Amino acid sequence: MAVRTSFWAAVLLMLLAGCAGQGGGLGGDKPPVMTVTDYFEYCSALPGPNACLSDPICNRFKQELSQPPTALSACLTMCRKTGDDLYVANLTNGCAGILDRAIDLCDQFCRRRDRS
Repeated sequence: MAVRTSFWAAVLLMLLAGCAGQGGGLGGDKPPVMTVTDYFEYCSALPGPNACLSDPICNRFKQELSQPPTALSACLTMCRKTGDDLYVANLTNGCAGILDRAIDLCDQFCRRRDRS
């Protein structure tokens, strides 16, 4: 019985220790700031079966994010405008999913950069 209790105590300790130091949990911690490099790494993907190349889309957003507006609302507006500018060209070439992800990541970039 003592061995079984010790085993479950050890398992519980390992599970709880695995969560230690993780930000953004129930305590309301904000995620770390996203850099432009982080943005590009999250955005860029290998071509899928439909042969969509993500780099042209991600590079366009990367260019815009290299000098983003300081205000959160202006930054979010820039993300939407850049997405709108790329929408028609990427609607028919199978890249709509990549474009949606690029816009979402751009929003995350703006929100994670704004520390207010």
